[in-house]
Order: sequence, then structure tokens, then C-alpha cells
Amino acid sequence: MWSDNETDIDLLGFDFLVDELVVALTQPQLLPLTVGVLGGWGSGKSSLLKIVSAELAAMDGSEPGRYVVVSFSPWQYEGYEDIKTALMESVLTRLGELVEAETPQAEEVGRLHRMVDRLRLPARRMGAAVLSVAPTGVGLAASLADPALGDMASTFAQHALAGAAPASSEATDEARPPGGEADQLYVDVGTFRQRFSELLASLPQIRAVIVMIDDLDRCLPPTVVGTFEAIRLFLNVEKSAFVIAAHAEVVQAAIDMRYPGLGRPGTTGLGAEYLEKMLQVKVNIPALSAPEAETYMHLLLAQSHLDEESFTQVKDAVAQRRRHSALAVALNAGLATQTLGQRMPEDLRSDMSWAAQTAPVLGSWLRGNPRQIKRFMNTLTLRLASAERRGTALSPKILAKLMVLEEQHLSDFQKLFDWQVQGYGALSRLAAAERHVQPSAPAPAGTTAQSTDRPPGAAQSAGGQRGSSRQRAGSAPGTPSPDATGGELDEDVRAWADKPHIAAWLLLDPPLAEADLGPYFTFARARLTLAASTARLPAQVQELLTKLQSDVNAQRRAAARSVAGSVSEQDLPVLVEYLLQIVQTDPTGPAMDGALELAQAVPSVVPDLCEALRLIPLDTLRTKITTIVRRLPGAEPSVAALLDSWQNSQHPISRLVGDLRQSGTGG
Repeated sequence: MWSDNETDIDLLGFDFLVDELVVALTQPQLLPLTVGVLGGWGSGKSSLLKIVSAELAAMDGSEPGRYVVVSFSPWQYEGYEDIKTALMESVLTRLGELVEAETPQAEEVGRLHRMVDRLRLPARRMGAAVLSVAPTGVGLAASLADPALGDMASTFAQHALAGAAPASSEATDEARPPGGEADQLYVDVGTFRQRFSELLASLPQIRAVIVMIDDLDRCLPPTVVGTFEAIRLFLNVEKSAFVIAAHAEVVQAAIDMRYPGLGRPGTTGLGAEYLEKMLQVKVNIPALSAPEAETYMHLLLAQSHLDEESFTQVKDAVAQRRRHSALAVALNAGLATQTLGQRMPEDLRSDMSWAAQTAPVLGSWLRGNPRQIKRFMNTLTLRLASAERRGTALSPKILAKLMVLEEQHLSDFQKLFDWQVQGYGALSRLAAAERHVQPSAPAPAGTTAQSTDRPPGAAQSAGGQRGSSRQRAGSAPGTPSPDATGGELDEDVRAWADKPHIAAWLLLDPPLAEADLGPYFTFARARLTLAASTARLPAQVQELLTKLQSDVNAQRRAAARSVAGSVSEQDLPVLVEYLLQIVQTDPTGPAMDGALELAQAVPSVVPDLCEALRLIPLDTLRTKITTIVRRLPGAEPSVAALLDSWQNSQHPISRLVGDLRQSGTGG
């Protein structure tokens, strides 16, 4: 298995990004410099920073001096320290480790430390918000939005910080060092910047101080803005550079939340412009293409199977191939054998076989995200090892295919599982679905041939053609349609198989119609226990629960309408409990629509639904929020309380909730 932490081993082919960063950071004429390493969560930002840090630390060029790298994570200080002083302290501490004791430079580092302590005092006594209050932050934000305001913002920030000084003699004395230096420690922005700049200039053994800032996109808005303020106001001097690794959209949203309404008229906020002006250079991390994802998976497998010497040989061969063709598969079973010869382990060859089949869909369905790919492979490896310990033989290829559906489309995986545990004939339905999406199947004898000339993934349009033909023949809506062999295809199966992502998944190797899927579901039961327990419900309630999760709108709505007249008072709470647990597990799936339709048909369900919705993170409800607000009865007290809590939250979705309510929808 593989650690989820960052690494200084380049398995992603980031050498071109490393070169781009190293070149920018080692150009003296570009300093001071702020670089943004931008990419989604799990894209490899932290690993890239670690690789670049190692390369900078090891550089031994013709010019004298060295690059000093300072690693800083504002997320680790959040809630404990004022982020500006924490960053300044980290830089000074690293410099203090490099200067000789009892030298003028060491004394100056000490003075700057005391200046930082002087700035930290207001935060200790009055709360961390003192140094992040609106005057300083808004002044900086305004200067970034309009360069003409830069001087005014700087002066304003200096007065704001000076005004934050504690008035009590006790606080002042605590900050005063021995001797006559006290007057120098009444700090403003200009004083600290000048002395910090002079300190770096006096250290010829240091070419530049490069601060690697990671995890900024995990922080709350005040911490995000405070980090930028520390860079801009205090530390951005000659011989300094800052590399900020972050998810750009998350940081922009944090800035917008910190300064709502500060953007120009007609714009959504300040975040994008703020980030644009803070970052002089941007390095964007691309998503892995399908060939790159396959190479990455094979490298992970090689790392787990090979000794250090053999793995280094494979890694070097991959790097050589990447130089010739960056977007081609640089490692698979054949290429590994070509590199290792007789030393190629058979178990590695077997693992690379399923990885090659799974990589294309992982590259697209996991959006080329290295962290998600690694976590997928860790889960798969863990399940295979657990099965082996229990004496159960699992096919890695089948397990990988099922896990793709489980990880990316849980409600569709749930349906496949429901067919099995509720006695609906999972294998026969799965076989029918696989036949249904085949790109070209011969028409059975005695039936009217239809065009099957369609590419993989076009099952939905083909299914629509079948439906049209069936209705032209006079069949009533809802009648099962014929599958590719001429047999009757259940409407629920057809709706499931006609989803483009399900059609693409069904066409992946290996086919599953002949496999015993029971052991595979066993290892996913932590996410599927709910469905298994519904087997204890009365058959009629089980059927309604299944239909309330259907992708077929008419079937789902009919089930909701029938509940009031067909489910007893004893069984209704159980049905609602199971349905709402499914909603909480997969808030964007069809069960959410079924729950809303049930609440419209049976008003007594509304309070329970509101309580379930209150427990779901707002981020996961983005795609459903309009439907939820429109369908819930706004006059119901539990609904009004729920919508009030959403509208009064600090989440960006609150504005949409308010607009929907103001328009007369949802109360």
C-alpha cells in the first residue's frame, strides 16, 4: 500500500513543472517574487513543493551562497497563533539557524524576533482578530483591486498596526528588551520591512530565502487573507520569494467571504482579482491524461513489488520514455519486462494487467487526480489482502470494475446490490443490461432489425430509439422493452443502463454477468449495510423503497403517491428511516428526489426530512438546493427553520436560498 503523504520521488512526470519553478525562483532579477502553484485537491501540489525544495537545497552553482527553503503550513497554526506573526517567526527562526552566534546578524535576528513578539501581544491580549481587523485587510484588498490606492493602503495599514499597541505599561514592559532599544520596537510595517531587507542583504552566504506555503486552501478566510498580508506588508523584500500551493477557486471564495461586497460594481467579488495581483507567476498542475494515469498506477505497483535497485532502474527508464513522448504510456507489463528482463516478478505482471484495464476509466472518472487514484488502489489492495486472509478468492479485475462504480456512482452501485439482496435476480438483470449496451448485436431471428450502428457510450440515444419504436407499435408506457436478444427488458434496468456513465461502465472488461458478485459486495458492506437490512422489511415496503430510489421519474412519483394508502402506520416510520439514511449517504442521487416527492404526498414526513437535510454538508447539496427549496412547503415550521439556518449561514449557497425564498419559492 502507499502513503497518502507528499513525496520527493517524482512518479507523476512533474519534471517540467520542477524546471519551471526552479528557473523562476533562481533568477535574481525577478526577486522579490510570489509564485502560485495552482491545482485541485490531490493533484500533487505538496509533492511538487517537496521535490522543488530538495532540488533548491541541493543546488551548488557557480555563484556563491545557497538557497534557504522555509516550509510553512498556515493550517497547522490556525486557531493557535496570529497567522502573520507565525509566518514571520518561522522565517526568522530558519535564518537564526544559519547565522553565527554573537555576530551583528545574530543580534539583528534577535531584534526582529522581539518586533514580532511586539506584534503578537495584541493578539494574545485581545484575540487573534486584532491584527486581522478590517482596516489593515481592507486597505490591502483595496490596493490590490486598484493600484492607485497602494500608498494610501500601506500608510493606513501602518497606522492600524501601530494603533493596536497595548496601552498598559505592563504590556509595554513585557515587550521591551534590556537597554535603550525600546523606542525601536514600536513597530510599523515600514520599520520591519526595512530591517528585514537589510538583514538579508548582509548575508552573502544566502542567495535567497524561499518560503514554501502549503495547505492554504484548507484554511478559514481570515487565515487566507492574513497569510497574504504577511507576505505583502512585511516580508516581500529583495532576496525573498514565496511559493503558494493552493486550489485557486477555494482561495478566491475565501477572499470573497472575507470581504463581501468589496468587488467592483457588476462583479461577483474580489477574490479572482486579488489572487491575480498577488501572484506574479502561476504554475498550473494539469490533470493526468489516461496514459499518464496508467503510467502512474504501474509505477505505484512497481514501487510496492520491487527492491530499491530494481525500482530505480524502472523509474529511470520511465523518465527517459517521458522525455521522448510525454503523453504516451511510459510503463506497463511489457515495458517493465523489457527493462527488468528475468527479474520481472510474476505478481507484478498480474497486477499490471488489471491496472491497464482499469486505468482508462480511472483517468477520466477520477479526473486524473493522483490522490484519488492512489486511494482507490489502496482500497483495492486492502480488500484483496482481506479476502486472501479469509480464504476468499477475488479477481482484481472484477473488484476494480465494481469499485469504480462504487466510488463514483454510489446510488447506481446500490441499485446493483439491491437487485441481489432483495431477490430481484441481479445476474439476469446485469446480463440484460450488458446486452442492452453492446455497440452491435445481431437482431434475433423473427424480429425486426434495428440499427445498431452506434459507438460505445451511445446507449442512451439507442435506448430512446427503442422506446420510440415500442410506443409506435402501440405498447403502453412502462411496458418492458425488448433487450438485444429479443427478451423483455425491465423498465428499471433500461433506465439504469441507458445512463451514459453506466453504459460506458458496462462495456468495460471484464463482463460481470457470469460472475458471483456476492463476495465482492461483502467488502463494500460498510456503505451498503442499509440496503442489506431492508431485506427484513415486508415485501411491499421493500418494493416501495426500491421504487422511491428509481431513476424512472414516473415510477418514483407513483410510489410516493401510493405510500399513504398502502403502508401501515407501523411500517411508515421504518420506510422513511431507511430512505433518509440513503439520502444522507448519497444526497445527489435519485433517493433525494424520492424523499422530496414522498414529503409532498405525505406531509407527516416533512419534519424528519428537514432533520436529515440539516445533517448534510451544504457543499454536497449544491446541485440539489433549488429542487429542495422549491419542493418543500415553506409554511411548515420545520422547513422555515431549515431554510433560515441555510440563509443565515456563511456558506456561498445562502444567497441562492435567499433569492429562491424571496421569489416566493420555499416560503
